[in-house]
Amino acid sequence: MRRFLQLLKKDLQASLLPVGFLSGITIILFGIVRLKMASSAWPMEASLAVIAIPLVFLPLWLLWQSFQTLRSEWREDTVYTLLVLPVPGWYVMTAKLLTIWIEYTVLLAVIIIGTLTFFTPLVRFGMQVVPGISWVLRNGILLYLGSLCALASVVIFVQLAFVVSKMVGRLQGLVALWTLILSGWLVDRLGVLLEPAFRWLPSLPLHKLFRLEELEQGVVAEWNLAPEIGSWIGVLAVLVLTSYLFEHYVEVNG
Repeated sequence: MRRFLQLLKKDLQASLLPVGFLSGITIILFGIVRLKMASSAWPMEASLAVIAIPLVFLPLWLLWQSFQTLRSEWREDTVYTLLVLPVPGWYVMTAKLLTIWIEYTVLLAVIIIGTLTFFTPLVRFGMQVVPGISWVLRNGILLYLGSLCALASVVIFVQLAFVVSKMVGRLQGLVALWTLILSGWLVDRLGVLLEPAFRWLPSLPLHKLFRLEELEQGVVAEWNLAPEIGSWIGVLAVLVLTSYLFEHYVEVNG
């Protein structure tokens, strides 16, 4: 566990500068738009656009970070240091995954706090539409947890693609792309194949989970869990495979 925490600390230290820079840019952008709105130069709707900018950019940046956190090990030759520690491959992969989760949480918090601070009129208008603050907090937490799961699957696929690409001498970009496509297809097929084994699971009533009836009566939304369980088993298998290949690559090339 100590070695895992050391890896996590190293990755978090490397992320301080980019996360701090993006947080600063977001706050500055919000502040500029708020000043424009205060001077009546821009309408309140401009706040929607400026909030959407970091929300759209955030997934793209996290995708890049999934690749960059591993690439930095090779660029800085720290990948060979892992042989000296030594550490299991899953330590490295899960430390980087947790780092990206933390980066995502920090940047999302900056966007939320910036919105509450600079665009209070928009927040007040939104609160008139939703049932109440407890409803917003409950659903916000649920959506946040769901986004962490979705982000984890993306990071794990990117990690596999990167490690596999490093095991070939040429066309690494093309190999990484095809690894992404093929691994995604295989995991999807695994979900379909394992679906009969999990059909006994009841569908998840999203309308009750998110209390959508408080927003609009008669809304029904259900989530069939059977194919999803198989897919998540596949994602975990990808993580195990990536960890094994990472250890094998370092040993061969150390």
